[in-house]
Amino acid sequence: MSNSFKNTWWIFILVLAGGVFFFLSWYLNKPQSDQGVVLNDIFHAPKADPVPPMAIVTSPVNGREAGFTIQVYSFQSKDRAESALQDLKNSGYQAFLVMSDLGEKGTWYRVRVGGIADEAAARQMLNDIRKNYSSGFILKPQS
Repeated sequence: MSNSFKNTWWIFILVLAGGVFFFLSWYLNKPQSDQGVVLNDIFHAPKADPVPPMAIVTSPVNGREAGFTIQVYSFQSKDRAESALQDLKNSGYQAFLVMSDLGEKGTWYRVRVGGIADEAAARQMLNDIRKNYSSGFILKPQS
């Protein structure tokens, strides 16, 4: 009886080890989903920003890129960008979406808050945004 118990125990351990091996191989090889870029993470990471500040083509939606602007997020997924945009609007910010075609790097959707008259007000709003969204940086008006 004890020999049968030992065999059963070894079979249990081998099946469990196989299950763990299968799970880890699946988990480590699964494709990465389209994950948005949280700008705060980029600035603290050693790698370069995948979305350079000077895009090849930038087209603001509703023409709201006048004055100081704060870029809060940048996503390759339009759905994620629109969701973040709606979240900012629901929080009371004058948010808008900018589509940037970066050629080989693809199209990026940048979520921004704009219509800020001066730099002091932009800095104050950036501090407020970072309390709730932990990312963002100020874009000065283009001359």
